[in-house]
Amino acid sequence: MFRIKICGVTRTQDVRWIAKCGADAIGFQMSLGPRKLSPAQARRLVKQVPPQLTPVGVFVNETLSQVKKLIKYCGFQAAQLHGEESSVFCEGLDLPVIKAIRMKGPGSVNGYKGFQVAAFLLDTYNKKMRGGTGERFQAGWARGAVRILPAPVLLAGGLNPQNVQRAISTSKAFGVDVSSGVESRPGIKDPRKVSLFISKARKTFVI
Repeated sequence: MFRIKICGVTRTQDVRWIAKCGADAIGFQMSLGPRKLSPAQARRLVKQVPPQLTPVGVFVNETLSQVKKLIKYCGFQAAQLHGEESSVFCEGLDLPVIKAIRMKGPGSVNGYKGFQVAAFLLDTYNKKMRGGTGERFQAGWARGAVRILPAPVLLAGGLNPQNVQRAISTSKAFGVDVSSGVESRPGIKDPRKVSLFISKARKTFVI
């Protein structure tokens, strides 16, 4: 499973810069929000992703058949699910699955202990948005989730170059995922922020 993922990518130049800076994975939003791509747009961007970078399709409450269709068409190598997808749904995909958990409180993870997935992603609960909010949740909740969930835990929600090192150290998460924290505006990545985020996260994981 990857350590550092940059999500909500919409431009070829951002794909290239993210790869150059040394991220492990790159996310493409296929369902909701200002970073949503058409299948054709995602397919074009995935073709620009170099072999060392994992292209991840991000989905919210799509049908299983639609997710499979988009994975095949776009060329995704992993799927990140941000809706109410069941464990059976996750097991129906023939590639690594990252199941997002929206953190309302420390008990938000309890219903996911039986999921057979490659990783879990902890994100801040927001009634109107699923990811990319720039909002954080309590660090202690993540630390508890790391202890009880049956797969590696990736941390998201309000991360940026200024707080990523402390977030990793406090939560003991396996990896991190960022979108709005490295942007100049939704879908437009800031090269300096991307570079700094990846550099700081990588140093912390090494330590």
